[in-house]
Amino acid sequence: MNLIFVIPVIVIIVVSAFIVKIAAVAINLTGLDEKKAFFQALSAFTGTGFTTDDSELIVRHDIRRRIVMFLMILGNAGLISVITTLMLSFLKGGLTPILINITIILLAILLLIKISLNKEITRKLTKKIQARLIKSSTFTKRPVEEILRLAEGYGVAEVTLSEDCADIGKALSESSFRRKDILIVAIERGVKVIPAPHATDRLLAGDVLICYGKLQNIAEIREKK
Repeated sequence: MNLIFVIPVIVIIVVSAFIVKIAAVAINLTGLDEKKAFFQALSAFTGTGFTTDDSELIVRHDIRRRIVMFLMILGNAGLISVITTLMLSFLKGGLTPILINITIILLAILLLIKISLNKEITRKLTKKIQARLIKSSTFTKRPVEEILRLAEGYGVAEVTLSEDCADIGKALSESSFRRKDILIVAIERGVKVIPAPHATDRLLAGDVLICYGKLQNIAEIREKK
């Protein structure tokens, strides 16, 4: 039995599995659901199932689209390599050796699947991949519109409070923002940033409020500030 043809195929399969996993984590970091991210990564790599409705979430996003294009190229290259290796195995030794080689490859695939189903191993691997990818600025910037899944007419805007603003000294729960159903996402106060402020936090002159809500309502309040 000649393993010279089996080992490259097993290596290709293992590397392919890692590539799909890394790509799935990368897509997940852009905001897509974990299961959908894995399905789209696997679909792109194998060239199957990528015509689903969820594929629009990929093609409309620049980073996801680049990841998927990379997967498609690598997937085709890997498939060609496997087919070529198996053909050479058949030409060199005939039917019996290739059946033995295929059996070994299938056993290796089953072992890989068993390892991938181990939640502890998967969790540790995912954390390591995330830690590596998060260091890249590519995955630290996401459009606010995508995070909040904005409906038509809604958006994010800044409102600076002047000294004569009627809301100065009031708690957020008592302010005109609450009455207009405007969510204060954060408050910039000088060099300090207050993320997710509480309803009891009081507003001060010079505060820059990061607001989310109907843009028309935000514009009306901004005119009065």
